[in-house]
Amino acid sequence: MLRKISAATLLIAITGCGSTLSPEQNAYVDNLTPCEKIQGLVDSFANGFEPLKATRVQNNFSDVWTPKYHLLGNSCQIIGFNSNRMAYKCSEQYDEESQSRESFNWAIEKVTSCLGADWQATEFVQNESNRVTFKNPQHQALISIQSGKTLAKYRKTWQTSFEVGDLVNN
Repeated sequence: MLRKISAATLLIAITGCGSTLSPEQNAYVDNLTPCEKIQGLVDSFANGFEPLKATRVQNNFSDVWTPKYHLLGNSCQIIGFNSNRMAYKCSEQYDEESQSRESFNWAIEKVTSCLGADWQATEFVQNESNRVTFKNPQHQALISIQSGKTLAKYRKTWQTSFEVGDLVNN
């Protein structure tokens, strides 16, 4: 029954819960499919991801919230640089390029299959980094997925990142 209501609608319903969710809400969020999470991100972008914000950390440069769910890994954040610039960002580091590439391909496949043909992909390749940006003229949000070698000096590591926002420049 709950699945018939959109993920965004249910996420809006849990907005008032602040930084903690009830056990029932945690169970619901834990059972969201990747498609429901992606759609929830796209749907909540226009209002600054309000339904997804949990604990807030403020600094001199931006406001940062932990989200109520993570799409990639367990290190996602909602970042507000000002009232007009918001982004949901995740990244995961890997020891092997193949692991990063697998995660990158998984994210691209999920966005493509979940959001459909109205979201057009543009790929950008430079050095050892690939980025695919999805745009839809009906939405303000951009989705950017990137995979590449990190700048770590002492150990070669790879990273995949996932972003929903308006901060990418293509």
